[in-house]
Amino acid sequence: METKTGAQRYYVTTSQEYTNLINYIPEGYEVMEMPENARVIIRKKIPVLTTSEEKEIVYDAIKGFSAIKDFFIYSEKDLIHVYHSQFNSDAGQDLNLSRNEAIKIYGEQIEKWMRFNTSLRFRLINKEKRLFQAERKVYLGFFDYSFYPIGEKGLIENSARVNGKHLGRDSFFDLTPN
Repeated sequence: METKTGAQRYYVTTSQEYTNLINYIPEGYEVMEMPENARVIIRKKIPVLTTSEEKEIVYDAIKGFSAIKDFFIYSEKDLIHVYHSQFNSDAGQDLNLSRNEAIKIYGEQIEKWMRFNTSLRFRLINKEKRLFQAERKVYLGFFDYSFYPIGEKGLIENSARVNGKHLGRDSFFDLTPN
C-alpha cells in the first residue's frame, strides 16, 4: 500500500480477499513479532548491536537470580530488554506465575491473550569495551513512564546479575535511578 508521501507500507493478514498481496519480503524489510503482544508486522530492518551471547548471559542471570518465572529476552538496536508476562510483576506485588501455572489457573486460552512488559533493560554504551548500563522503568504518572539508568556501567555479566536479581521482588523499586 502506498502512503500519502509515496512510500510503501506493508500489512500482515491471513485473509485471502485482498488482491495486492506480496509473495516475498521486500529488500530491507523483515517480518517481526512484537514482544508486547505477539502481533506480527512487516517493518524496515532495525540493526541489533548486541550479540546472542550477551542475550544468553542476561537470560541466565534472570533465570538464576530473579523471582520472575515467565520471561524472554529481546534485543533491538543497542538494547537488551527483559520482557515478563502479565502474571509476573516487576516488583513482586503479585504472585509470579510460570507459563504452566498460568495455564492451569486460567486455562489454555490464556496464551492467546497474554501480554508482556519490560521493566528492566541493558543499554550498550561502549561497543569496543562491550560496556552496558542497566535501566529500569520509572513510573511518572498513571500511564506515563520512562527508563532511567541504575547502578554502575560495566560488563553485561555483572550488570545482569546485580540488577536482575531484583526483578519480581520489592527491592526492584529500591533501585534508585542515577
